[in-house]
Amino acid sequence: MGGHIVLVVQNPQMHEQLIQGLAAEGFCALCFRTIEEAVAYLREPGCPAYVVVFNLAMRRQSDYSAVLELGAARPELHILLVAPERGAMLDLLSSGNLTAWILEKPLNHAESGAILRRALKSAAAAVNEAAGEGANAQISTFLPYSEEFLKRVGMAEVPVLLSGETGVGKEVMARRLCEYSPRRDKPFLKLNCAALPPELAESELFGSVKGAFTGATADRQGRFETAQGGTILLDEIGDMDLRLQTKLLQVLQDGEIQPLGSNRTIKVNVRVMAATHRDLTRAIQDGTFREDLYYRLNVIKIVIPPLRQRREEILPLAEMLLRRHAPKGQKPPAIREALKRFLLEYRWPGNVRELENVMRRFLVYQDSALLIQELLDDAEELRSGLSLAKVASFPDARPDSKPAAMSTRGDADSLDETEGMKPPERVDRLDRLAEASRLAETELLLDALEASRWNRRQAAASLQIEYKAFLYKLQKYGIVESKGKRREISA
Repeated sequence: MGGHIVLVVQNPQMHEQLIQGLAAEGFCALCFRTIEEAVAYLREPGCPAYVVVFNLAMRRQSDYSAVLELGAARPELHILLVAPERGAMLDLLSSGNLTAWILEKPLNHAESGAILRRALKSAAAAVNEAAGEGANAQISTFLPYSEEFLKRVGMAEVPVLLSGETGVGKEVMARRLCEYSPRRDKPFLKLNCAALPPELAESELFGSVKGAFTGATADRQGRFETAQGGTILLDEIGDMDLRLQTKLLQVLQDGEIQPLGSNRTIKVNVRVMAATHRDLTRAIQDGTFREDLYYRLNVIKIVIPPLRQRREEILPLAEMLLRRHAPKGQKPPAIREALKRFLLEYRWPGNVRELENVMRRFLVYQDSALLIQELLDDAEELRSGLSLAKVASFPDARPDSKPAAMSTRGDADSLDETEGMKPPERVDRLDRLAEASRLAETELLLDALEASRWNRRQAAASLQIEYKAFLYKLQKYGIVESKGKRREISA
């Protein structure tokens, strides 16, 4: 496999010969019609493409800004731009310190083709070099699954349901399974079912025709058609609208899609993987998830343990993430013993995503003591209910720390006794149950808010509770005041 390349072209059919030629050389080419769609795909975590060609006229400043931001976010990405006026393009891009290849001839011209292949070889060499440096960095074993088991699942042409807490690495697992599959040379696309309203999610999945809805000014391919022959990951499948679930079930049964607003059907050959942090069996009981769809997706179910149950992976992952995010040519700081012990003791409520953010913070601070102190402060906020993430408790972290909760007994002797307690060993059981209930309800509210992009009315409707009651709960748990401190979500 040579690698993945993204082509941003208005008419993919005109470049079919180029795409087939690249495929014969071992390169998988994926086409997008707009800069926005391509940039969104290229910025997805774990995106396999390392070369992108923009063969569109850039008429707006926002187009150049998007390319510059993409280059800053992914410095390893090789960017090619088709621009007859080379000088003007270089002037515009030089302000962003962006290294780009400029193609002065049309993309299907032999001269441009030669430059494109040089860029591909250069990118492939860089990727192979990085792979060599990180050969021992294939860390996530996703206990208790063996590599042999994952290979067998990857080779199987059946749906896979990935389950686990937010941030455990469900998408990473899906991509690893795809690398073992016969479809590894084909597109791998992802759609977050919680990030889009149902009508937009339907268009994203199945495509639409001109005039199908307000703003549909042209025919558009959906993810299923774009991923033809490849794999599609439906992330947060538990948040998918019931009507859309019915259409997805038909796709899994018949292998056909029907674009929005069209009477024609299109045959598709796509392997479906689904991921969720929800309990789908409970969702079936609640009537929010179709039982027949569950059994269609749940041919193979892989439950990924949280990071706190994969302690042996924490330090190797931390080292790998430091290398990944360290500025080019800069050696990442060493993780000293005190920080290592702290990382191993921490409960990691945000799992691998949280670990990645902490390592990025460490690259900036390069100060173990400061990092530990900040994480302790975060943990204290979590215990006090001011943060929006799950609680992470560190007993005896500070000598002068006070108990996180008081005993429910009302007599004075019990208060004196409580004063010297060390949480959480002696915290009253009722207090712990109340805290667990509070955290569970807070997480449920946050899931609904993030699924609706913080539209509170939509979130209340999804939970089937009155809007006023929903606002009361937000205020009760400190979410209203903490809206600016939304949980970091790193795809």
